[in-house]
Order: sequence, then C-alpha cells, then structure tokens
Amino acid sequence: MGKIIRIASFPKSGNTWMRAFLANYILKQKESYPINELGSFSLSDTRPRFFQEASGKPVEQLSTLDTLKLRLKCQKLIAEFKNHDHFVKTHSRYGTFKGHSLINDRVSKGAIYLVRNPLDLVISYAAHLGISIDKAIDAMDGSPNFTVEADSNVVTVMGSWSDHVDSWLTNKSVPRILVRYEDLVEDPTREFNKVLTTLGIGIDQDQFNKAIEFSSFSELARQESVSGFRERPPHAKRFFRQGVSGQWNDLLERSQVKKIVGAHGNVMTKLGYETSV
Repeated sequence: MGKIIRIASFPKSGNTWMRAFLANYILKQKESYPINELGSFSLSDTRPRFFQEASGKPVEQLSTLDTLKLRLKCQKLIAEFKNHDHFVKTHSRYGTFKGHSLINDRVSKGAIYLVRNPLDLVISYAAHLGISIDKAIDAMDGSPNFTVEADSNVVTVMGSWSDHVDSWLTNKSVPRILVRYEDLVEDPTREFNKVLTTLGIGIDQDQFNKAIEFSSFSELARQESVSGFRERPPHAKRFFRQGVSGQWNDLLERSQVKKIVGAHGNVMTKLGYETSV
C-alpha cells in the first residue's frame, strides 16, 4: 500500500495547475498530459467509487453525515488503490466536522497546500460557481461552507477561506509544502522546483522544462477549448479563465475589498498579502 500526498487548496487556488505539472513531470510526458485524465493521476478524495465500496450503497443514497463517517475509511481505500505513494486532490479543510475527522493522517505522507490572495480568488470563485462577486464573498466567509465536485455527489467541508487556510497551516501531523498562487504566476520554474526538491524527487532538467510548457495556462486553456474539462461546474463558462494575479485592482469595488480584508485580514497578513488597501 502506498501513502497519500495531498494536493490541498480552497477552490480556484492553483490545484489543477499543480496536478497538471506533476502529471507531466512524473509520468515523463512527451506531449501534454490530457487534463481530463488528471483524475486518474491524482485521485479525488470525493471519488464516488470509494464511498460506494466502503458503504455498499450508491453515493446518491448516502447523506452528508454518512459520507462524513466514511471519509477515513475511504481515504484508506484510496491509499490502497495504488502500490506506491501517490497524489490525491482535496478541497477539504483539515480537522473535524460534527465530531468526524476529515483527513486520515495514518495514510498521509505529506501535503502540498496552495493558497491564493482572497481578493483575486473571489473573482475566479464567483465565475466558478456562476454567482455574483458579492455572493462569492459571502460564501468565502461562510461556515461550514460545503462544495460538491462536478464529477461527484460527495460533499466536501471547506469552512471559510480563513478557516481553510489556518486549518492546513497550523496542522503539524504531516509535512506540508506551502505554495502561493502568486509565486507560481511570477516564477513557475522556481516554485515547481521547490516542490519537487522538498518531495525528494530528482530534477531531470529536460523533462522539467517540458512539464512547465505542457502545464502552462495557455496549454490547459487550449485543451479545455478542444475537449472540455470534466471538472468544470455546469454553470461555469470555462474552468481556465485568465491565470493571472492582481486582477482585483480593476474588478473589485472599494466596499468589496474592505469586506474581504475585514473578514480575512489576519490570515492575509500571515501569508504576506497586502491588507492596507
């Protein structure tokens, strides 16, 4: 049985970008890894088959409480699914909910945690959910705040943006690599190199350069335009929108900025994000 290396984040924080790079690098791709196969390379911790296997019932017959009770068992099944350490996508916060643990530390080897400035994230999150920016601001400040993956009926407990980030940054149970979305945009070579080095994965420079190219925003967007993306929610026009940072300066109203900073300023400061705006 392998162990799980989680790729964890609040939605729209670079999780798919990280998974695409790792798939292209580790699988030694000679051409771009198909984005619609990312679920095979990095299983989701809400994959219905594991909840069905653990419960003996279709996921449609399971309540939210049922799936919460099954999470640790399902994560053990996910770890056992491959005979080597492997990556697993999650948007879950770390910790417990209604007395049930959300993350199974016993089968975890570590985590890559991606975080994004909430001032930018809220714009992408609104488009992702097909709602207004004001409603997205409220959702990011909500508790417990649930999400359901586009290809799953299993609920994920996220909490507010601040709760989510704090839950992973204060977790000492498993080793964790922190990656800021803005740093990935600024210098993907540096940030991906840091991830591989920290994980103890050797650097093959030629393959590394190919993986950077094959996982570029333009390439991911091109694939979506040609083949669609099964992880795109039905109400979102597209999954890969712009892949930039700092757009909040032009798109958010002053009152919206003030509300986000008021709710999340403490955590933003910890991460080096500007709050005196």
